[in-house]
Amino acid sequence: MAKILLTNPPWQSFHTLQVLFPNIPPLGLQIVAGVLRAAGHEALVADVQHLRPLHPEFIKAIEEFKPDIIGFSNSELPNAPMVVKVAREVKRRYPGVKLLAGGQAPSFRPELFLGPAGPFDAVALYEAESTVVRIVDALASGAPLDNLPGCAWCAPDGCLRRSAEERVICDLDTQPMPYWEGSLKKSAFSDGLFAALETSRGCPFRCAFCSVPGYYGAPRYKSAARILGELRRLKALGVAEFSINDDSFATRPQVVLEIFETMLRERMNLRFGVQIRADIIVAHPALIELGARAGMFMAVVGFEGYTSAVQEESNKGNSAAINREASRILRRNGVAVYGTHVFGGPQSGLKDSLATFLYGRLNSDIFRMTIYTPVPGSRLYDDLADSSQLTSENPADFYEGKYLIKGAHNPLVIQLSYYFLLALHYALPDTLFKLFHPDEVIRCFMRRAYCGAVYFVLGQASSLFKRGSRSA
Repeated sequence: MAKILLTNPPWQSFHTLQVLFPNIPPLGLQIVAGVLRAAGHEALVADVQHLRPLHPEFIKAIEEFKPDIIGFSNSELPNAPMVVKVAREVKRRYPGVKLLAGGQAPSFRPELFLGPAGPFDAVALYEAESTVVRIVDALASGAPLDNLPGCAWCAPDGCLRRSAEERVICDLDTQPMPYWEGSLKKSAFSDGLFAALETSRGCPFRCAFCSVPGYYGAPRYKSAARILGELRRLKALGVAEFSINDDSFATRPQVVLEIFETMLRERMNLRFGVQIRADIIVAHPALIELGARAGMFMAVVGFEGYTSAVQEESNKGNSAAINREASRILRRNGVAVYGTHVFGGPQSGLKDSLATFLYGRLNSDIFRMTIYTPVPGSRLYDDLADSSQLTSENPADFYEGKYLIKGAHNPLVIQLSYYFLLALHYALPDTLFKLFHPDEVIRCFMRRAYCGAVYFVLGQASSLFKRGSRSA
């Protein structure tokens, strides 16, 4: 039996989503912990996404638990340099501990974590549920990784090696329950705890900017019985609110209908948020009405934009009319609209970006707009990388506030325009008034949004100052 400490990237100033969603628990780590514990290992989750790097609480968890292996999850590429930095320091302090990385960034870019670039002993590629136990067994015993599926490692000759079978697709219904205990957060709008769960993996759609199909492959689903079993378990643990972390919720309306009806029939009294497409909302308004009755209080909707240029380059398949109708349906049912949008796509001009800003603000209770960013694993990234159209290969640059596409627009103009519009958004009276909105959810998220903006600006200023000091 091995002792495995599972952790995630620490907080950094560009993590505005962690300020907006501070109580989202690390579902991926909880899932892996459940698998390891079911196999007889001792696994513990150290959730540090709200703490600064190498925070004393993280060091205390290492020293008290005394793990044989520390597993780092890293889904977003700009987190990779900090994860490697933290892991290198952990290796220096605790040289006997083995280090394992997993998630999207290590799967798509394992060379950042292994060999001369990184201190890790192995990378778990793609979904780890079906492979992590064998990888952990090998790391703990010192056995070779050569014949194991789903991993990457550095060979004695210094070359990067990957398993012949990189992806092992797991059956979602037969996996052990996630190990939620000890890593759930307090709910924001109810008395009780907050949890996260998934009803599916992958997405049947192929948006150009999205890495989900490239990471998960074909979409897979949990049965209604499995989902309801997880909800009952969470209810027994004291959960009052949860988020459904599916990248595109309700692509199986009949199953979702069964879940909502059962939640109402059993009087679960749980509140929840989802991430859902606008066209699904418009096609199934009765489902949204039922979901609101069952406890849905927020929907994160990828509107992206309101012109054909934005929709076509995103390959979203929506339209301005669909976006507006989706917003009306949600608001009519008392569901807060968290609208996400993209800015400065290569085929979009000034008019398109202004339309995104103007109509996006009208269409959203909480408005979010990010620069059109190539994410590893997406079709956009692959196309740009293959044609040498990326302005940077530095992982730290791939956050959603920097323009990285050659030839389409002037990067400086895009970034200055983006920051100006965001500053305008937060300065306008209708945004400021939402700080005192009668809806508690909207009021709370707007206050978080202002905090996130302040942290982001201070972080950018600090980075510029540090770069200036080094160059001087």
